[in-house]
Amino acid sequence: MEKIIELLNKHPQVDEWQFVSNDISSTELFFIKDELQMNRAKDVSKYLITVFKNFEVEGKKFKGSSSTNLSPTFTEEEINKAIDQAALAASFVMNEYYDIPNPTNNKAPEIKSSFSDGNPLESISNLVKDLYSEDQQYKAFINSAEFFINKRDILLKNSKGLDVSYTNYRGEIELVTEAMGSVESIELFNIIRFSDYDQEAIKKTIKDQLYQTSLRAIAIPLPQVGNIPVILDGKASAELWSYYISQASASSKYEHLHNNTPGDNLQGEDIIGDKVTITVKPVIGNSSRDTYYDMDGFFLKEKVIVEEGIFKNYYATKKFADYLNCEATGAVGNAVVSPGKFTEKELKQGKYLEVISFSAFQANAMTGDFGGEFRLAIYFDGEKEIPVTLGVVSANIKEAQKEMFLSKELTKTDQFIGPKIIKFNKMTIAGN
Repeated sequence: MEKIIELLNKHPQVDEWQFVSNDISSTELFFIKDELQMNRAKDVSKYLITVFKNFEVEGKKFKGSSSTNLSPTFTEEEINKAIDQAALAASFVMNEYYDIPNPTNNKAPEIKSSFSDGNPLESISNLVKDLYSEDQQYKAFINSAEFFINKRDILLKNSKGLDVSYTNYRGEIELVTEAMGSVESIELFNIIRFSDYDQEAIKKTIKDQLYQTSLRAIAIPLPQVGNIPVILDGKASAELWSYYISQASASSKYEHLHNNTPGDNLQGEDIIGDKVTITVKPVIGNSSRDTYYDMDGFFLKEKVIVEEGIFKNYYATKKFADYLNCEATGAVGNAVVSPGKFTEKELKQGKYLEVISFSAFQANAMTGDFGGEFRLAIYFDGEKEIPVTLGVVSANIKEAQKEMFLSKELTKTDQFIGPKIIKFNKMTIAGN
């Protein structure tokens, strides 16, 4: 590492530079049903350098940049060659000039994780024990499971003297559950992401998925239900909130993907439902995106970007904050959506279709289109709940948000905290 930085400082074609070291220790287990098929541990070190060229054309300042990966095994000659190539590539890039981050006096609090205590194999074994202790419920079972715990030691330096380092943990369980339907076996797939050990959350997640799998096994194709409200599960549709974040994004504004400015009403007038408030937060607890620094080494800031439907502040990396002359938040990875006025029970009045699990939920942050085919939903016909499948729900948030209702109860899905359910009075429902 020291040799790379020395060569970057000495290189005549490099005006500024950034260096990122990423040391990853990974522990992995693979199960078929409850039988261990493979266990694996690996340690990998990755170096990423970015070189910058500052220049002027007809009196206007530009900054070119180019990134390349280096291996810890590279010789001095190989490092110099990689820097030469990156510097040449950077000289052809004509980005508007911006400043790379300066050192800061802000001190990041330690992000605690129980995975830092003891050895990784013990930690991952506890996850396995928790998961399989809830197996074989509701006539459903675990078909297969893959467990991953990654410890990441990050070091960021740049030519302005910035020097920060931190450690975070990223855990993941890829889970397939199965139940026997009337004709064939039914499977549901889920990815659980986390950064800390939460026994209660793991147990609840597997129980919920086993129950949903059992419902999917008895679900019938969606009948004609008419024009009724649609309720979305907050976890299944968390990507929906990316629309509002994009509408407050400095990079999207600079690239002319929207024309919003702080003070604009993103939800429009005549709102019957709840108004949206979104806060981006560096740390929300047990998120794989918890960190106080982005990959430029910028110290991240909590910021309300949408308040009661009004665009309050840009979501901006250092680069695009310079372009728009606004305050930078950095590339914050977590978002918190405030709750609404009504409880889940109050929102579930009359007939409705509640989508619990999508095959693939999609939300277009530019157009506002969202929805998708669902694997499992509950159709409440006014008297009884009927598990249904093979249907599609869709809408455009620009119209649907006028009658959008958010539950008082909150739920968490990795990097999002938001309403447990979201009710829309106007969505298109179609059978498959």
